[in-house]
Amino acid sequence: MSAAHRLERARTARDSARAEFDGRLAQVKHDLEVRGLGGRIADRVGDDAKAVLEEAQKVAGEHRGLIAGTIAMLTLWILRNPLLSLADRLLGATLGSDGQNHEKDVSHE
Repeated sequence: MSAAHRLERARTARDSARAEFDGRLAQVKHDLEVRGLGGRIADRVGDDAKAVLEEAQKVAGEHRGLIAGTIAMLTLWILRNPLLSLADRLLGATLGSDGQNHEKDVSHE
């Protein structure tokens, strides 16, 4: 194969690739005119969020006990001070200023 023939084949391949690229570029430009970049991003984010939510629902359905236990522990943690105060009142123990537990004498009440 001569150099001129190889050059002609290379030019043909280049022109073909350029025509394909230009066609795809025109399609992208047309698509962007129809639906803007912001709208496309919003669609993508919405679709991704929906997929994550569906996956979370699937995992939560498979691990109901773990989810319930976690919610219970978080609730206890959030309510720990009121619960400790209630336990303190019910059991009659108070914490003195010196940091030591002092029992209330309930026999005189």
